[in-house]
Amino acid sequence: MSDALMFIKLAWENTWKQKTIWLFSALSIAPQLLFRIFPIKPQPSLLVLLLLIGVFIISIYFWYANAIGVPYLAYCFSIGRTVSIRETLFAINKFSGRIIGFSCLTILIFVPCFLLVVIFSTKNSTFPANLPANLFLAFLPLSIFNSIWDFSIIGFFAKDLGVRKSIKEAWTLFRNHFIVLASIGIILRGILQVINVVAVCLTLLIQSGFDTTSLSNLNFINPSLSLSHNILFLLINAVVQISWPPFTAFVFILAYLKFSSAKIHP
Repeated sequence: MSDALMFIKLAWENTWKQKTIWLFSALSIAPQLLFRIFPIKPQPSLLVLLLLIGVFIISIYFWYANAIGVPYLAYCFSIGRTVSIRETLFAINKFSGRIIGFSCLTILIFVPCFLLVVIFSTKNSTFPANLPANLFLAFLPLSIFNSIWDFSIIGFFAKDLGVRKSIKEAWTLFRNHFIVLASIGIILRGILQVINVVAVCLTLLIQSGFDTTSLSNLNFINPSLSLSHNILFLLINAVVQISWPPFTAFVFILAYLKFSSAKIHP
């Protein structure tokens, strides 16, 4: 447990030292902004449909630029290597194929779980309203395995491994250091849940003139569900979405560097 807390403490400190990482982290909210600017309407014209397809493609690129750029910059900073934006963009292009392949494998693993939750939810009279909460609860235990995703991606950068070898190394590290890595996953999931609850509470209190009765119907399992179209909440949540990926990337990169006996930059 002490190792887990040490990684989290050092990651929090490193998050504020790397400046370029915030640019790529901000790309995580770009798809939401694009679809708010270009909302999907029923029976769109051909021109609007083509525009939406373009927005969708751009959104995918932004997602991958965020998914690759953030851990790549965090990794380089952690080993004491300075990289430019241009080098980061080159890395995104270089590793995008492996990230796409790895993402497809991950989706194949999660699809059966998703279908089981949907089937279970349909048996309840509250379907489909109960589906988001059921999905959240079903995937919550999987936070224990978060390090496998991050370690696999780090393997691409650190050792230029292919998808299969990187996953194998990630699984070996996870298995050998299960208690620490599982603890990190649980702690981070708990921290994020607390942040989401605080963000929702802050939104409700501000909009109600700090009337505490506005919190009486708060859904603590999935607090953001009822505020998915609330502008104030989306602004507050955007701050979380931008700051969370660098923090978690540093946590798992520090763990990877220690457990793989690599040199960590002080």
